[in-house]
Amino acid sequence: MHKKIAFCFLVYYRINLTDVWQEFFNNIDTNLYNIYIHYKVERPMGYFEPYKLKNCIETKYENETIPLAYNILFRKAYEDPENFKFIILSDSCIPMKSFKYIYNHLTKDDKGYFYECKKSDCFPVCDTLIEYIEPEHISKSFNWFIINRNLVEALCFDKDNILTSYYSSVYAPAEFFYLTFIRKLNLENNIICFQGEPTHAPTFANWSSVDYKYPNTKEGLKEYTTISKNELLYLMNSPCLFARKFEAECITSLFKKEYILHITT
Repeated sequence: MHKKIAFCFLVYYRINLTDVWQEFFNNIDTNLYNIYIHYKVERPMGYFEPYKLKNCIETKYENETIPLAYNILFRKAYEDPENFKFIILSDSCIPMKSFKYIYNHLTKDDKGYFYECKKSDCFPVCDTLIEYIEPEHISKSFNWFIINRNLVEALCFDKDNILTSYYSSVYAPAEFFYLTFIRKLNLENNIICFQGEPTHAPTFANWSSVDYKYPNTKEGLKEYTTISKNELLYLMNSPCLFARKFEAECITSLFKKEYILHITT
């Protein structure tokens, strides 16, 4: 029995940098991974067309439909008993390591990986949850994380009613649901949490509110349409496995020998 990695993409209508991902998966044994894609708008996806789910739901920005869509992806991936780790990715994600590196890194333990935000970030956003969930359990993480089979089973099959009932008034509920319920259900032995520079996250994101060597000078999340060679090398050599938010225009910055070799060898 192989240990497989489930790559679970939540996209609008495409994966921005399909050519990068094709290079990443090229010549990889398909017994080692599966791909699942939940989309919002039906458009042809070329290379990724066979991986689209048939039961996608309408999603809206930063409301409870996002974790509900995550759960659809995770439940589908759970059907394959060989899927060992489950990675949630967006349409703007790119790999920062090779498949071989990521596979070896994720199969060396049985843990999920989360980047945890400060406790102070939970309130007042989650004030409405206090009626239902103990404040000490309420936690925040980056949206883009990795979980194991135990966590899929515990969080993704019978909690949709909690998301629709309790999290509908919470902004960005995917950031607060998974880590909170891991703590509420006493499942912390299933995870490793990272903090500090955002390059320590499983998936890097350049928020203006975080400390980073190449800071985002605009408010919010940086959307990369280009990236300097120095910053790209920095990310390639950092702990993160993936990075976002990279737009299709970034292809000219990425399709260089150093990066392509890095993600394919």
